[in-house]
Amino acid sequence: MEYEAAVKGPLKLKGIANKDIQKKLKKKNKEKVKNEGESSKPKESNETPVSYKQPVVKTKAQLKFEQMKEEQQKKRILEKASKTHKQRLKWNTVRCFTQTCSINSDASLCQNATSLKDDQLADIKESEIKEISDPLRFPDYFGVRKLFRVKDLFDARVHYGHKDGTLDPNMKPYIFGSRLGHLIFDLDKTAKMLQDALNFTAHIAYRGGIILFVSHFPQHTLTVENAAKQAGEYAHAREWDFHIFTNSEKVYNGVTRLPDLVILLSTLNPQMQEHTAVKDAAKMCIPTIGIVDSNSNPNLITYPVPGNDDSPAAVQLYCNLFRDAILLGKSKKPVVST
Repeated sequence: MEYEAAVKGPLKLKGIANKDIQKKLKKKNKEKVKNEGESSKPKESNETPVSYKQPVVKTKAQLKFEQMKEEQQKKRILEKASKTHKQRLKWNTVRCFTQTCSINSDASLCQNATSLKDDQLADIKESEIKEISDPLRFPDYFGVRKLFRVKDLFDARVHYGHKDGTLDPNMKPYIFGSRLGHLIFDLDKTAKMLQDALNFTAHIAYRGGIILFVSHFPQHTLTVENAAKQAGEYAHAREWDFHIFTNSEKVYNGVTRLPDLVILLSTLNPQMQEHTAVKDAAKMCIPTIGIVDSNSNPNLITYPVPGNDDSPAAVQLYCNLFRDAILLGKSKKPVVST
């Protein structure tokens, strides 16, 4: 009657019926939660698992093999560490030699040998020290780059070229532009190529080679001859005889030694034609350094230096630089003890 009254009948029995329904629902919910908890728990089974991992037992031979592997790895690590240590010591000696490049070779070797420790000298052999002191292993062993700056080239008017219509097609890569109808050289490129030429000159002087200064312009005769005389080398500032290189035995009536390097302060003659020494040196396989103006052809020159070859200030600068490079190379020549 209470339930029916709650559903159909009067409102007096409604609150009692609702309480009974809520109690029944709570019981059902508790039973559901219990059933779900029991189903989630793992079932206890007395059955033994099918796949059972047995403990690995190593034999004595396997243990020894593993110990040998560990020892080999340790040896490899120690060898790598010792190699890196030796390399660092070698590079330290290289730095010592490079720092004293501006000093004479014998004095620098003595100073570097005294500055090193006994352990470092024991690790490095004499042959390795000779290799380190070899000038061919360094880009600027003689310190030629310190002889000039780009401003010095600008002050000597090296950047001035000839007029626009006289440009040789092979000289286009070295031209910066034109100003008031005159061509202007790129001095950054000129400086790099001049450094290479000076470095090569110093190496020739270091090896005891013969260097010949060549110029055909009368206004530069004295400057060229004085520079060659101060450097202890030779100069030819007169009219060129085409038999000097190609037929020297008959001209001088005997076996002659040709120069090891020819420095051409101008690759043109006063008639604005290519100097005969350029072709003759190329025929006899003699390396050449040439100051190449905007109206010159640099193809046959071993070390071309683009720049002005007419103004006295520029020619004086070239002569001074090549003279200093020769003297630097000769100063570092090893003295043979008798």
